[in-house]
Amino acid sequence: MLQNLVMKRIFLLVVVALTFTFFGCDKKVAEGDGWKITDKEFKDKISFLPPDAAAYMVTEEGQKRFIETLVLRKILYTEAEKEGITKDKKILNRIEDAQRKIVIEEYLERKFEDQIPLTNNEIEELYLRNQDSFDNASTIWARHILVETEDEAKNILKMLKDGEDFKEMAEDHSIGPSAPRGGDLGYFGKGDMVPEFDTAAFALKMPGDISDIVKTRYGFHIIKLVDKDRLLEKYQAQKKKMLLDNYIRDLKEISEYTIYEENLSLIKDIKKEKVKEEGDIVEDENDEDEKVEDDKEEVEEEK
Repeated sequence: MLQNLVMKRIFLLVVVALTFTFFGCDKKVAEGDGWKITDKEFKDKISFLPPDAAAYMVTEEGQKRFIETLVLRKILYTEAEKEGITKDKKILNRIEDAQRKIVIEEYLERKFEDQIPLTNNEIEELYLRNQDSFDNASTIWARHILVETEDEAKNILKMLKDGEDFKEMAEDHSIGPSAPRGGDLGYFGKGDMVPEFDTAAFALKMPGDISDIVKTRYGFHIIKLVDKDRLLEKYQAQKKKMLLDNYIRDLKEISEYTIYEENLSLIKDIKKEKVKEEGDIVEDENDEDEKVEDDKEEVEEEK
């Protein structure tokens, strides 16, 4: 019986903890007429930002500007609702089209996400072909892991050297604001970071290189170079385009579909307009011929 009582108390404690986790911590960061923005929503919106923009969210100014942007969107959306915009058929069609586009883009991203990243050999070849550009880059893209103690940093660095994934390690161990994004800092230029971090980051040569432990006033960092001056990004974009082009070509070849061009009203209208233009040209030419004949007759009469 005592065991049952203990189990019931444990169960109640778990329920209370989960309730607090899911409902108690999600404080409001802004609210207005019929709307609110919670801390969770605010963080979720930041997580969807591109790396460059998300890196700015590390600053107090960045977060203040972003919450002001979200508030303005809420206010404008509320005003649009009052005007009935959200029920307009044209708008709903555009939303549907946008939704389809997002789904397609996400499908293609997931389909090729394992093929687009460059292999170590491809990165090395890219570096050797563009060594001057890499060595003299003015901007870099990096990830980092920030911890409080040097011992923590040493253990994490050892695990990284043993093959652990940097992004996952950042998500699990970093105490920096970029942790939910796998430590992604986006692109930054020389002098944008504190001197110790800046020097260590720009000293890294090839994408994929990892620094030794770097001490700053924020703690102990481990930095991973992702790209320099978007050189890797450009090469990956070319590779992605080739993969997509080949996939779409093959997909169209194996897919069964029919296009009824004769039923496309726009094509009919274009053809009609073209016939009309050609008719107008013929008429103009005929008029010009008649004018020439009239001029000839006038000359003959004067003679």
